[in-house]
Amino acid sequence: MAEEGKEVDLVADLISRPFSRRTLQEKLDIVKKGRVTPALTSLSQPGGGFVRHFQVTNYERYPWLTGSEVHCKLYCWECLLFALDRHGVWSHTGFGNLTCLTKAAKKHQNTAGHLQSIVLSKTFGESRVELQLNEHARRETELHNEKVKKNREILKRLIDCVLFLGKQELSFRGRDESGGSSNRGNYCELLSVIAESNTDLHYHLSTNEAFSGTSGKIQDDLISAIDEVIRDEIRREVKNAPFVSVMVEETTDASNAAQLALALRYVTRSGVKERFVRFEDVTSGKRADDIAGLVIKFLLENECLDKVVAQCFEGATVTSSGLNGVQAKVKESAPLALFIHCYAHQLSLVLSQGASKLKECKIFFAHLNGLVAFFSRSPWRTQLLDEICQRRLPGVTPTPWQSTSRVVNTVFEKREALKELFGHILENHSEYDEDSVRCADGFKALLDCFEFCFLLHTFNGIFHYSDMLFSILQDKKSDVQFCLDRVKEFCDTVERERSRYEGVYEATERAAGAPSARKCHAVDPREHYRQLHGSILDNIICQTQTRFQDHEKMMFVTLLDPLRFLEYRRSFPHAGLSSLARSHGALFDFSQLKTELTVMYTMDDFYGKSPSDILHFIHQNNLSEVMKQLYRFVCLALTIPASPASVKRTFSALERIQTHAKNTTGQTRLSALALMAIEKDFLMELKCVNLHERVIEQFLRKERRMDFVFK
Repeated sequence: MAEEGKEVDLVADLISRPFSRRTLQEKLDIVKKGRVTPALTSLSQPGGGFVRHFQVTNYERYPWLTGSEVHCKLYCWECLLFALDRHGVWSHTGFGNLTCLTKAAKKHQNTAGHLQSIVLSKTFGESRVELQLNEHARRETELHNEKVKKNREILKRLIDCVLFLGKQELSFRGRDESGGSSNRGNYCELLSVIAESNTDLHYHLSTNEAFSGTSGKIQDDLISAIDEVIRDEIRREVKNAPFVSVMVEETTDASNAAQLALALRYVTRSGVKERFVRFEDVTSGKRADDIAGLVIKFLLENECLDKVVAQCFEGATVTSSGLNGVQAKVKESAPLALFIHCYAHQLSLVLSQGASKLKECKIFFAHLNGLVAFFSRSPWRTQLLDEICQRRLPGVTPTPWQSTSRVVNTVFEKREALKELFGHILENHSEYDEDSVRCADGFKALLDCFEFCFLLHTFNGIFHYSDMLFSILQDKKSDVQFCLDRVKEFCDTVERERSRYEGVYEATERAAGAPSARKCHAVDPREHYRQLHGSILDNIICQTQTRFQDHEKMMFVTLLDPLRFLEYRRSFPHAGLSSLARSHGALFDFSQLKTELTVMYTMDDFYGKSPSDILHFIHQNNLSEVMKQLYRFVCLALTIPASPASVKRTFSALERIQTHAKNTTGQTRLSALALMAIEKDFLMELKCVNLHERVIEQFLRKERRMDFVFK
């Protein structure tokens, strides 16, 4: 995608739309303009302790040599225009091995294909004289090109319909798409509306039987073509990014298939980008080896495996820790990829793991879910809750765990009112349906159950501290040491909860009466619940210490904490630099980085700037080469995700798309539609830069029934 104000890369343009597909006037203009000789400052190659750079003097040595800034490759100008082999190295793929440039160039200029292209280039103007003298052939070419122009304009309107429906997350097809149907589906109906004010499109839809553009196959091919263009642009952005993070989340879609959302995070000149790329169905392959293999294949496809500095996973399948975890297997291929989650997400995992490890706790939270569902599924039950309890129960979701803590707090505070509510339903049973009466009887007994009340008291105490920690971790996520200190304080606080056991037990006795030894399967109920209380605390402390230990590797982000710049002026933060050396030592010249950080801390121009602001300042003032190490470090810090929130947004889109498609959308189509919906802003950026032409070129690889190619 060409940047605003910059000249179009002619070589890249010729690769995307070959010379042979241009109009005569375009061809004449290109030949007249002649060979382009860009500086190609980005074309370099390390080796033997030094870096070899492309020299512009090569253009003088080889008068046929040209290059592309976009692709960062070398080409043969004449072969690019006239070669019969449209997939050759010098005519399409591009040459980038500077070590072998001299040898390869000499070999190429002696080939028959190159010599033939030279002859065609020299005689191009003369070869057209014959055509111009032949009025019939000239007119035939003009008519063909006029027809192609009309066809391409019609195809652009079809593309506009696909773009609109995809961006708005609307369904495409209808139950009956025949001509006599009153509702042929959104795609056909939208085309009909556009055709009312477009004479050419109306005529085409009315008369063309070979290619009307309304069939399901054409819709799929257009969706696929747009998908390819967006993904090509993402790959181009990734290629130019210094670092990449892979972000993966698993969920179950509306058709009960396990879907893996794959996204990439990286830095461009315009800032940090988090791009959703595609969904993968992992219903039949949910082992760690399968997931890790899929992620590695995804990174290889996007040519960024060697750039990965962080990996962020969510979902039951991919968040398991240990040597056999997905993240450990990915790290074998991408050793610099830190396993990172936001602090608040880690806290959610701590609490959920602490609860699910014990059978009693799992049953307790399942009952809470049932309690919430009882009210949420019926408006009149919710109204009764408002009247008697004067407070609603928050919805329970797997994440964030904070919503579960609010349910515990509400049930703890409104336990007596809830008992009154269920008693009211039982006393007036004739007014309510059987399901309501049955559930009310069970929930009333549950609220009087000693074990339920004991766990309610226990978790209400723990969640009081975890909620405060949750808020702190959300607000202070850039201050790693501060957050780790608060986590340690949380562990100490949970440990002190052991001394409160007697108070919890006695409060539960006052609320629910003495426990039954028979029900808890223990001779001494007090000792049984002491062990259960201790096991809960042990689990939470153990999970906390395990989950947060990797975050010590992120200590280096404090080097970019703007609130500490004055402090760092007085005393350089060597601990942060040492943390960076341990985690990503091979990526930086640390002596130079220290110098550049020192300059940043001492200059008022950088004072108070966040990492994103610093990146913008560097780009704005063209300092990326002057302060190269600082620039790379800022890119690294911004590439590592603080939160997997961008992946979460993919699943709301997935659910909407699946609903509109009635669960019949194929995996490839689903992924393409999701990409259009999720990256709609990116899609609109591309629409301003030759998107239609690029989509048409992709579409023509599958469609040949109409004339879409200029002579």
